[in-house]
Amino acid sequence: MHVKRLEFDNNALQKKIDTDKSEIDILKVRVAELEEEKARRDEQNKYFKLKNKELEVAKALKEHEFYMLNKVVENMLGTSIEQKFEEIQVEELRAKHQAQIDEQM
Repeated sequence: MHVKRLEFDNNALQKKIDTDKSEIDILKVRVAELEEEKARRDEQNKYFKLKNKELEVAKALKEHEFYMLNKVVENMLGTSIEQKFEEIQVEELRAKHQAQIDEQM
């Protein structure tokens, strides 16, 4: 009787071991899939970091070109761009007010 019980327990434990081995195999496959996904994303991150550096360089170049263009315009105008912009705004505002006055008359 004792031997039968031990054999039954042994069979149950063998089934549990087989089930656990199956789960381990499934988890190993999932880990491999996740590692592949991580490797793919790491490669994407490297690409995006390089692309970001390229864009930062291009942005810095454009900003420098814009700065130089502003300097050329300021030199041609003989005044700062901000001052000239304000003068133009004042002129437009005066013209608008004058048009309103003319319209009312």
